[in-house]
Amino acid sequence: MSVQALVEEKDSMNLALDRPGTKVGFATRAVPVKEMVSLEDAVRAPEVGDLVMAEVLRIRRHSKLETQDGRTMNIFPGDRVLGAFGHRYAPDQYEGYVPNEPVEECDLLSVGGVVGEVASRHDSMAAPTRLRVLGTVCDGDGRPLNTRSFGLPSVLRSATEGGRDSAAEVILVIGSSMNAGKTTSVGTMARALSRAGFEVAAAKVTGTAAGKDGRFFESCGARPVVDFTAAGYPSTYLLGREELLNLYHSILSRLHASNPDYIIVEIADGVFQRETRMMIESEAVLSTVDHLVFAAPDSLSMESGVRFARERNLPLRATTGAITQSDLAIREAEEATGVPCLNTQSMLNGELVRLLDASREKNPEDVPEESPAAGFVEKAHDAVADAVTGTVEGVPANAPASAVGRGA
Repeated sequence: MSVQALVEEKDSMNLALDRPGTKVGFATRAVPVKEMVSLEDAVRAPEVGDLVMAEVLRIRRHSKLETQDGRTMNIFPGDRVLGAFGHRYAPDQYEGYVPNEPVEECDLLSVGGVVGEVASRHDSMAAPTRLRVLGTVCDGDGRPLNTRSFGLPSVLRSATEGGRDSAAEVILVIGSSMNAGKTTSVGTMARALSRAGFEVAAAKVTGTAAGKDGRFFESCGARPVVDFTAAGYPSTYLLGREELLNLYHSILSRLHASNPDYIIVEIADGVFQRETRMMIESEAVLSTVDHLVFAAPDSLSMESGVRFARERNLPLRATTGAITQSDLAIREAEEATGVPCLNTQSMLNGELVRLLDASREKNPEDVPEESPAAGFVEKAHDAVADAVTGTVEGVPANAPASAVGRGA
């Protein structure tokens, strides 16, 4: 490289966020743009949440980037992407991790601008879009910026302390897997309840940064809508237990502050996923939950999920999900589980409201005013624990050493 080229490359080590071809990813949304002042050489191993400027080298899986303000923009070779390092758990897409040493190149793990290194991918997935690291994004004093230094204030509660901050009833939506229909179901429930005259808030508390789910919840009538990126997390994969629970309570407190009638909470992925399992085995979470809805794509998954909920005395009210695209599959699931399986039309026709009302009338003595779902105890999922070998707190054996104990 010539001296002139070196000078020009060094000159590019400024953010120039208004420069054509520069896109700021949704994963960075907790960090005010005014804090992004300078670009420094990446001389240390990145950490989860570190902001990074990178140049697009090759377009593969992701040809678009969702920006801080929620727009989806095309990206091209030579464009600059400002993203955040994070892990990713997506069985239908990528397994990815933050590198454990400084790197010159990395992968675009999500449309929201989460970057890292792909460890495995679904057979149907193309190779990831490849990026060249230009530098670490810093503040005016030259200190590296990290999303976890911004966002919602932490709500510190013990591992067993739950409680609630308003009279809102919390509906928890979990499912059998990724793409089981959880997000669509949350939106449909928000539509049904808001059309019935209730104030509804919604949240997605785990996953990988992307704004489309939150916008979908809003379009369905939920106000406000909060997700983990608002708390400063580009993703939640490999978070420690206490950090995960504090994240949950921070989001829940923000929603309770709006004093809605209902808060609908989605936990991403399936019940066997590490963070999902941590949350639904935590009394601190379950003590805040009034109703549970389980989503699945088929009757076998549904029967297993219902059995999972019943074994743990969870407040299961209904099932739903991708299975409801077929009336025949709905009947099959209801016969197998004895639990109502709600599709979009039945929810909008009032069946969801009737089931929620019936649950109060059936067990009023079991619903103390201060903690409607109190009394659920934690139960370890032994079958899953036995199946996860070579792990530390559920950290996969193929994860880099940097992933252990550093959160997501």
